[in-house]
Amino acid sequence: MTTRLITLLAALSLLATAAFAETAADIRRRMAERLPQLDDLRARAIVGENNRGYVELRANEAGADALVQAENRDRALVYEMIAKQTGATAEQVGQNRAEDIAQQARPGVWLQDKSGKWYRK
Repeated sequence: MTTRLITLLAALSLLATAAFAETAADIRRRMAERLPQLDDLRARAIVGENNRGYVELRANEAGADALVQAENRDRALVYEMIAKQTGATAEQVGQNRAEDIAQQARPGVWLQDKSGKWYRK
């Protein structure tokens, strides 16, 4: 999961323009702060990574919903920034990111394939 964060942060750094600098830095900070909690939830199969590049609840856990919502809001902002820089849509960026996440995920993490079927890596 650390490799994923580093890759995402590098993409943000490269793609963020001066107009997005403060926003990108805020997003990076928030995502980095959430990463240990998300890794724990992934390891315990509370959350999985869907095929659109977002975290999705797979089981109930106190506080997990708010964490997932916050992460997904920031991911949506990142995908929008990247889309503006590349000419792609945010949906395409998210789907591409989902493929990267699936490749880099640790064993046992819940993932969703392109057809929508959930599986454990």
